[in-house]
Amino acid sequence: MMRKLILFSFVGAAAIAVMIFFAPGILTVKTAQPKNSCLFTADREDRCRFDGAPLEMAGSPVFVEKFQHAFLPTSKELTFIDARGVMWTAPVQTLTDGASIPTIFEPIMGDRQSREYLLAAAMHDAFCGVGNEALPTFQTRSWEDVHRMFFEALIVAGTSPQKAKIMFAAVYLGGPRWDDPERGLDSVAPDDLIQELEWCADWIAANDPSPAEIETWMKTREAALIAGESVPPIL
Repeated sequence: MMRKLILFSFVGAAAIAVMIFFAPGILTVKTAQPKNSCLFTADREDRCRFDGAPLEMAGSPVFVEKFQHAFLPTSKELTFIDARGVMWTAPVQTLTDGASIPTIFEPIMGDRQSREYLLAAAMHDAFCGVGNEALPTFQTRSWEDVHRMFFEALIVAGTSPQKAKIMFAAVYLGGPRWDDPERGLDSVAPDDLIQELEWCADWIAANDPSPAEIETWMKTREAALIAGESVPPIL
């Protein structure tokens, strides 16, 4: 369990004073294509939006065992409505430090704490972030749906599609997978996970896949990854 939390640890908070992360109060993606993702959702008021922004964090920093940096609690509720019209809520007191990418992927991702990540990270943390186990939202939906929501929220918050796809791949690969022991990756060596994400990033750059295609790509490679037999993909 602790190894899973370490894989899913976050970047340290940049400041411990009162923190208000700037983002529009309601953010909406407006493009006209298919409607199963916020990448393509047509112009409408009820999908692909945050309510409750900007993200406000206040109160005493919280330190979690095995983590050297502090987490801060949110001071108001944040909601996100995805492309399907499903509502996601990050309650008051959601612990976050503004990032949601496993730290083992820092050499690939670079700066993992940026303004356009903050809203998505807080929402993702409410459902599976360390320190949030007591929240009513914690692990109440499938790990696949939670990680996919993270991608959609990144897009709505202004992250570029290619960057959001790589971040989605990172949480899909290195984030927690609850209630799904057959697909758990806890036994995979960190170096193998890093190599797999590097290959995935190259594949994303070469093919510009959809989020669903990234999920399929991961599924087809999981058995070899678990067995320690992964090979470079055909780009």
